Amino acid sequence: MNEAESLAIERRIELFLLGSGALMTAIAAIGWGIRSGEGAAIGTAMCWLNFRWLKQGASAVIRLGMAQAGAEVVRVPRILHAKFFGRLVLLLAVVYATLVWLRLPPIPTLCGLVAVFPAILLELFYEIWRGHHRWNER
Repeated sequence: MNEAESLAIERRIELFLLGSGALMTAIAAIGWGIRSGEGAAIGTAMCWLNFRWLKQGASAVIRLGMAQAGAEVVRVPRILHAKFFGRLVLLLAVVYATLVWLRLPPIPTLCGLVAVFPAILLELFYEIWRGHHRWNER
């Protein structure tokens, strides 16, 4: 797999994440009220932001490792550690504020936070479907 294919997969996962999060938000708002929809929307936004930051951090570590290939000790700058753990602290702070201060329902919020899972499954099905059609074209 080349870099262009990897970027396309990551882009599709992000789109599937936002799409599944929007669907969850709509279902929550229609089925359980606007506050549930708000919780799902906030959870989805945090899931998307977490995915983006995790992707950027992993890319930076990979580039750093490639640049230091052959070195006995690979040195990871402290800022990368701070960004990695800061992402988790921010995620926890927003979830805490959402559940405690805004008093939004926890289940829709948590459903939004895990919107990446249906997105990954959709990407998997897409790749299987695409591979099946490629195989039949031969």
